[in-house]
Amino acid sequence: MQMKAEIKGEIAEEYLYEFINVNRGLSIYEISERLGWNAEEVYILVKMLEEDGLIRITESEEEKRKRKVYPVGWKDLLPEDVKNGFLGKQKNNEPDW
Repeated sequence: MQMKAEIKGEIAEEYLYEFINVNRGLSIYEISERLGWNAEEVYILVKMLEEDGLIRITESEEEKRKRKVYPVGWKDLLPEDVKNGFLGKQKNNEPDW
């Protein structure tokens, strides 16, 4: 299913992030085809999201040129102090009170 969407700027970045969350593991080409966007524009937005730490790009083991796009897990988005506190509690299984 192809969607035609004329979205620009920060809204396009947010829309693409939500799209990647729902459609995990697509290539940049597949994303551009489904959204009806230019592949070069999708690539630029994907690189921006990757630099922001919101998504990761992995190379396919079968085809080195085919890269898949995935969202970063929610635990990885937490600040380090929160992450350490959260993960520390999970390891000890003790309440912090």
